[in-house]
Amino acid sequence: MRRLVVIRHAKARRSSPRGDHGRELSARGRAQATALRRWTEPGQPLAGLRGTTVVSDAARTIETFEFALAGSPVCARAIVEPALYNGTRDVTTRDVLDALVGADPGYGDLFVVCHSPTVSYLVEDLVGPRDAADTALRDGYPMCGVAVLAFDTDTPSAGGCSLEFFDAPVVG
Repeated sequence: MRRLVVIRHAKARRSSPRGDHGRELSARGRAQATALRRWTEPGQPLAGLRGTTVVSDAARTIETFEFALAGSPVCARAIVEPALYNGTRDVTTRDVLDALVGADPGYGDLFVVCHSPTVSYLVEDLVGPRDAADTALRDGYPMCGVAVLAFDTDTPSAGGCSLEFFDAPVVG
């Protein structure tokens, strides 16, 4: 059984002189991503997972990755993928799956750090039965939210995953 961990970037600043693509994390976002990093420690929700991370090339997703996953026990390798940035076009489930397949060494777990609404669509499309995803996502996909999907095939597929975990780190 392999896992796909779907992470929405942490809270970003409202604007940037470099435009939407250049928006960096806010102080709250840095705190969220730092709290997420603690989830990689023994006894925490992401402990025991390890694999390849595919990250959108937007500043906020790269920073979320750097604060939360880079150098942690869960990250064996990372790939920055411009096709996951949805500021100029809709990024579909197929786009994410193509990026994951292109980065997947064929073993270990997979992580993706990208944007809303892509993360919601991805989880909805991959999870079966449908009501499991609907229940988890009824209040939306929170900033720095994490869904852990299990699959027993070579790659995740529509309706072929089960939702094992869904939450977001809490910061004061």
